[in-house]
Amino acid sequence: MSFEDYREKVGTLSKVVGGICTIDSICPTKMACVGCGAKVPRPEFKDEIESFYNWADESEKRFEKLSLPIEAKKMKIVKNRAKIELKEIQLIEKTQKDELHVSKIRISSNK
Repeated sequence: MSFEDYREKVGTLSKVVGGICTIDSICPTKMACVGCGAKVPRPEFKDEIESFYNWADESEKRFEKLSLPIEAKKMKIVKNRAKIELKEIQLIEKTQKDELHVSKIRISSNK
């Protein structure tokens, strides 16, 4: 396998839709990055996942109009995966916000 082939099939620390790939071998999901457990979602790329969700929603509707129920179902699955990643990003954002919280401790003596 040439370097170019390897670079196209292995994602270690590569930027993908909505995050960073961490897989160090040939992609087991055939580049279906949204919903992949090897991807680390990143809040700064949240808009990419939202755009991906919107694309899948439009595609689902189009496939339903074309009477292609299997394709519509695939898009529904993709939408669910995108929703899960958006929830993960929401949790990451909350954690980052909590990390900035400074606790104040008061000790009072009752004599």
